[in-house]
Amino acid sequence: MDEGKPAQQAHSYELAALPIPTDQLVTGIATQSGSLDVRVNRQDDVTPGSKRLEDSPLLQDQVASDCPRVALNFVPDPITAEENDDAQKAGVHKTVKFNDNVEYFGAQDSYNDSDDEAVHLRRVIASSIVGNTLEWYDFLIYTFLGGVITKLFFPKNSVYAEMIAFYGVFAAGFATRPLGALVFGIISDRYSRKTALMLSIIIMSIPTALVGCLPTYRQAGLAAPLLLVLIRVLQGFAVGGEFTSTMVFLVEHAPAHSRGLHGSWAFASVMVGVIVGSLVAMVFNLALSEQALMSWGWRVPFLLSIVGSGVGVYIRRHLRDPVAEEDDLHHHGGSSRRGPLRRVASGILEVVLLDFMNALGFYLVVIFLPLYMQNFAHLSRGAALSVHTVNMVLYLCLIPLGGWLSDKYGRMRVILVPALLMMPTAYPLWCLFKTGNVFAAWFAQAALVVLMATFTGALPATFVALFPAEYRCTGLSIGHNISMAAFGGTAPMMATGLLQGTKDIASPSALLTISATLTAAGALLLRRWKIR
Repeated sequence: MDEGKPAQQAHSYELAALPIPTDQLVTGIATQSGSLDVRVNRQDDVTPGSKRLEDSPLLQDQVASDCPRVALNFVPDPITAEENDDAQKAGVHKTVKFNDNVEYFGAQDSYNDSDDEAVHLRRVIASSIVGNTLEWYDFLIYTFLGGVITKLFFPKNSVYAEMIAFYGVFAAGFATRPLGALVFGIISDRYSRKTALMLSIIIMSIPTALVGCLPTYRQAGLAAPLLLVLIRVLQGFAVGGEFTSTMVFLVEHAPAHSRGLHGSWAFASVMVGVIVGSLVAMVFNLALSEQALMSWGWRVPFLLSIVGSGVGVYIRRHLRDPVAEEDDLHHHGGSSRRGPLRRVASGILEVVLLDFMNALGFYLVVIFLPLYMQNFAHLSRGAALSVHTVNMVLYLCLIPLGGWLSDKYGRMRVILVPALLMMPTAYPLWCLFKTGNVFAAWFAQAALVVLMATFTGALPATFVALFPAEYRCTGLSIGHNISMAAFGGTAPMMATGLLQGTKDIASPSALLTISATLTAAGALLLRRWKIR
């Protein structure tokens, strides 16, 4: 420590849980010109008075939470005269606030954090994509095998009755999503984002595999659909915590200038799960005879979830939670004067409003259309799944573009413009399904996908910016899953009701028009939050 310059007082700074390699020791802290210099020695260079930073945080006097920022420099010591010119390169520089919990980023040999952080960020993105993909594959494989499930688990009746029963069981999976959101949100905020993500992927895989073991309606009567409902309820509980935790995890790890792009991978990974599920269903439909598929083939995609969960847990086990929260100014262009609880309540309402087009649009365009194209556009099962799979790849490619555009041009614009375009175009596009032509069906779904994907990519970073860090997962999980349970899970049933009531096969477009109007209103309200 430089004894010629006294340390400043009345500033609080915490160096908590620093993962400094075990062969390194801190030999002193000197405050010089508004900076904190932490000097780290090798084990064999220990000097008297050195303090090991393992289980004992170093604290100075506490001050108010609005104290100024300082620059924290991790400097390898000693630096010889010959190395003096490269001292800046050898050190690690990070600007932080007093009172933040700051992780040591230096690599053991180089003390350079850029490579380590880049590797960890890639690992975060990869683990989020893989984990979320597996969860949504588990949740959605039910819908892609809808033509088989309706015949095996529900008594034969009219096509409307079978579809309502099928989508009623699908909606049951949303009943417990708000409860799962609350439980996993609390775990994530109070304990660890990583813990919540690990638990959710394990809890999801077990009931999914059990679907593959269920008896059919012919074998067990009404017990078969009742057991299916119970399993869907358990799946909904798990997915209620997975998706929003993934959103927060990605955005909090991302650099401030690219939170839109990195957050968009949460929705992109959902689409990977959709594509995998759609491909698996298509392959089994094409590879197996009708008799083989109905007797045993439909069970295999559900049983595969056990293998997937093992892969997800393995990938996520080495992740670390995000570093300390930065100022809200980094999330958006201003600060909120609301108190924490009032801000959380307002944030939940804003999430529900913004989520209207996402909830109704996703479950109509992605979930409802495969079975709709078979029953009402009169496409064959193979043709409908092929059209759907191609458009889901398009959806996946466009979501990161939406996130990138939101970083470049602002969240509000990228949410508002697709919503405004959806309002007048939803009905004409849906009318193309009346033709029964494969190309027309592809074009109609593709146009809807372009609007949905671009808008969706901007949502995660916007959602995260609405909440303070200590309530972020809980608030976002509750808002998003209320929207999904109330409007997303029921969207296919509402669309089927419109089809039956109006006899117009383009009538589901009314739901898209209404939801786009409400989302546009929510986008305009982002001005109040000073989110650009």
